[in-house]
Amino acid sequence: MPYMCQPCALWIHRSCASFPRSVKVVRHKHLLHLTHSSLQFHQPDPRFCQLCVQKLDTRYGLYYCSKCDFVAHLDCAIFKENREYIDLQKFEDEDEVLELDESVDSVTYKVNKFNMGEDETQIAIEIKHFSHEHDLMLTDEVLNNLKCDGCVRDILPPFYSCVKCSFFLHESCVKLPKKKKHPLHQHPLTLLPNAPYRSKMFLCNACGQGCNGFTYNCIICQFDLDIECSLKSDIFTHEGHEHRLILSNTAHRQKCNCCDNERYQVFRCATCEFVLDFQCATLPHTTRYGQHEHPFTLNYKAEDDSGEYYCDICEEERRDSKYWFYYCEDCSYPAHPNCIIGKYPNYKFGGSYIFNCHPHPLTFIEETKDRPRCNKCNGSCEELIFQCAHCNFYIHKGCLFKGQM
Repeated sequence: MPYMCQPCALWIHRSCASFPRSVKVVRHKHLLHLTHSSLQFHQPDPRFCQLCVQKLDTRYGLYYCSKCDFVAHLDCAIFKENREYIDLQKFEDEDEVLELDESVDSVTYKVNKFNMGEDETQIAIEIKHFSHEHDLMLTDEVLNNLKCDGCVRDILPPFYSCVKCSFFLHESCVKLPKKKKHPLHQHPLTLLPNAPYRSKMFLCNACGQGCNGFTYNCIICQFDLDIECSLKSDIFTHEGHEHRLILSNTAHRQKCNCCDNERYQVFRCATCEFVLDFQCATLPHTTRYGQHEHPFTLNYKAEDDSGEYYCDICEEERRDSKYWFYYCEDCSYPAHPNCIIGKYPNYKFGGSYIFNCHPHPLTFIEETKDRPRCNKCNGSCEELIFQCAHCNFYIHKGCLFKGQM
């Protein structure tokens, strides 16, 4: 049965009456207050919820911050992934919450040696980074087919490298803050060189891809963000779309316009309802493929009007013209993003790990042509495997961790 306010003749559903009077969401510094639809918002039409970035239905109640004209659906504001749990009584009178600290305890490296630049600034040429046991040296050398151990993207100069082992860090990854807040999570995140799980790997909570690089981690919630996803702000512009995109975090999946995958966390356009997921939003603008002499550029529209679009790498699969693709203009060479950057773009292969199941270090490798059989299950179906070259031992990632990351 609904509740009724007799003086106003206002009927309210029993479930609606249970909404809290005030809430705090991760993406706004002030409290949001429950308000009636009769309130005159300052937001220009079309009005949209700033948490899901979809149109408002003003027939129902809303959560609203009058100081900032920030408005949200009832369900979006109380959605557990958007809500920040604080002592509301503490802020009842002042209605002010501390702003997000984007870089707390940001010292992650110590400078051992430096040179003076032309503008008299200090350039760190040798450092000790918290993620690695050896000192790292600054270099401008161009290296091919190597990845940064932080963001797991192609290594590009300037970067720091270890002279003793195959460890590389972009200069930008060296300077990442040790702690930060992100609009996708209610707790501060800590930068870790390895995920705090048995496998030292994790699934990014934003793009859903496996990764063995650095993670911004919440140990309380087992929440992880890879570096590329952690750098995405809640509002940004992308070369592939003409309007600004706003983070949308909802309890239901939304389909990306550029790849057709469905994710809970996406970026939406409030103007034309374009949807972009984190995986597409973090695709590199340019990349290289194998021994191909030219770089490939990410394209957002079909290369011609022929109506026949194929990937020149996998050849047999026809491309959908509405999806993004990589293209070498010099060679008229189009390809699927997965074919160019691989099925596992956020894994760095070749690293050695020590596990209790084997006396020697195991090397993480991708599928090989001969598909070696796993010593545990005797199968050859999985593509990711750990190898001990010393004694010809192989074990699937899934078998090693029993399906757990």
